[in-house]
Amino acid sequence: MEMDEALKGRRSIRTYEDREIPDPIIRELLELATYAPSSMNGQPWHFIVIRAEKTKKRLVEIKNKYCPVEKQMYQADFLQEAPVIVVVCVDGNRSYDREVENGALATANLMLGAYSRGLGSVYLSAYRKGEPGISDEIRQLLILPQHIHPMTIVPLGYPDETPDTKTLSPLEDRISYETFGSK
Repeated sequence: MEMDEALKGRRSIRTYEDREIPDPIIRELLELATYAPSSMNGQPWHFIVIRAEKTKKRLVEIKNKYCPVEKQMYQADFLQEAPVIVVVCVDGNRSYDREVENGALATANLMLGAYSRGLGSVYLSAYRKGEPGISDEIRQLLILPQHIHPMTIVPLGYPDETPDTKTLSPLEDRISYETFGSK
C-alpha cells in the first residue's frame, strides 16, 4: 500500500470481526510504531498488548468513568469486542517533556501500519489534561511504574464496518502565507 493511500484511507473503526490477529502482525505494528520521531531520539515507548477480557472490561470502565460530558456519545464499550488493545506508554525519563507528542507520533505509525495490513483501529486518549485520575487508574490496572505514562489506547481488529469517506473542508480555508489570514 502506498503511503498516500494509507493516509487518505484510514478511518476510525469501532466494530470488529470476531477474528484473532496473529502475534507476528502485532509485533510488526509495534516495530513500525518505534520508527516514529521522538524528542531527542529518546525512543521512550513501551507498549502494553491486551487480549484478556478482564483487563479489557476494566479499561472500558475506566474510560467511561472519565468520559467528558461532551463526548458521552462515544462510550468505550466497543473496546470489549476488539481482539487486541495496545496501550501506548512513554517513559517520562526519556521523553524530554514531550510525552504527549512522543506518544501521539508512535500511535499514528501504529494506526497507519494497522490500516495497511487490513486492520481497523481508533485513537483513544489514556490521559486528560487537568484530570490525572484516568492515567492513574490505567497505571494501576497495568501495573506501570510512576515514570511510565499511558498516553493512548488503540483497539485493533479486522473491520466489521465501512465508514463513510472522509469529507474535508477546503484546504484553501486552512492555509495562510507568512502571517495568519494572508492568502
